[in-house]
Amino acid sequence: MRQEHTALILLVDEARESEHLFHQAQAAIAAGAQSLLLLACERNGLTPALVDAGLQALPVPVFGGIFPQIVVGSRRLEQGYVVCGLPFAVTVEYVAKLSDPGADYRSDLAAFAATINPPQTLVVLVDGLSTRISALLESLYGEFGDECTYIGGGAGSLSFQQQACLFSNHGLVGDCAQLIALDLPVGIGIEHGWHSFAGPFFVTGSHHNTLSSLDYQPAFEVYRRVVEADSGRSFADTPFFELSKAYPFGLVRLTKDVVVRDPLFCRDNAIMCIGEVPAHHMLYILKGDAEHLLLAARDCTLTALRAQPAPCMALLFDCVSRALFLDDRFQEELDTIRAHLPADLPLLGVLSLGEIADAGNACLEFFNKTTVLGVVADA
Repeated sequence: MRQEHTALILLVDEARESEHLFHQAQAAIAAGAQSLLLLACERNGLTPALVDAGLQALPVPVFGGIFPQIVVGSRRLEQGYVVCGLPFAVTVEYVAKLSDPGADYRSDLAAFAATINPPQTLVVLVDGLSTRISALLESLYGEFGDECTYIGGGAGSLSFQQQACLFSNHGLVGDCAQLIALDLPVGIGIEHGWHSFAGPFFVTGSHHNTLSSLDYQPAFEVYRRVVEADSGRSFADTPFFELSKAYPFGLVRLTKDVVVRDPLFCRDNAIMCIGEVPAHHMLYILKGDAEHLLLAARDCTLTALRAQPAPCMALLFDCVSRALFLDDRFQEELDTIRAHLPADLPLLGVLSLGEIADAGNACLEFFNKTTVLGVVADA
């Protein structure tokens, strides 16, 4: 079904209680919304027990998730909700068992593809702490290829404890992906601003998102030597993520592009990352500074606008660890993005646990520490 009109209903509520989410959802439906994008902040403390009955009672398709923070315009919310009502019904597909090593995603996706016409855009939302996100994206690109544009990101908690984090008509769900088919064109910008600092290193041991060895040495020992020498600080008396947020990994692609991987924590000399780290790949340790990250946000915005000159909405997936790294200067990143968009263009987004887009490498990537902006045009 062609989606003819894209007038949006955008409702913001900064209260934490789940009743406010459903009050705004009902208001959007009363105003004519035929499907709902629901965004909630992690601080709201939602659980399936609090929201499942309300989600199951909604009469229109629902998608969205719980994220560390939400972005509206150049504001970021640390608690509350955003309800975006769409004036057309969307098709939402679920792919379960996103950490199951035996799951065959290709067969599920082939069945999904058989039920719809190829959409112009697929919005892909995932549980950001699942361990086989890259495997899903590989299967998804294998099914749809470059027939459509992709944009999305990872929901979840900064506690890095996996829990139900995606909204659905069945309730609050986890360890899965949502695929939302839109018959609307989207221009994409993708930038990160990090540069190679040490390496390359050869990944000699990894399993899903766990990096165990580099150049046949324990991964943490290699990483520790580089980071401590450059930072002048020690992991012995500094929390792991406090240091690692400034020194991400960079996976080298055949095009020489670098895809960033966030090191989350260390266990038994292995490093757990957001997103998979494939064995037998080259990677670098990266470094960055505020000025280059802010320039990357500007370039991301300009690229997305050039690709879509008649916009009706901007959709932002900005990595939460960029906010943690930039700290007080992260507001400058949001201000930069907002300033380079048309003044009357609605901007809605999230601080995500990983970002999803096609960077032109003949594959679909799960990025970390990256800004992905989609500029949506009218049908």
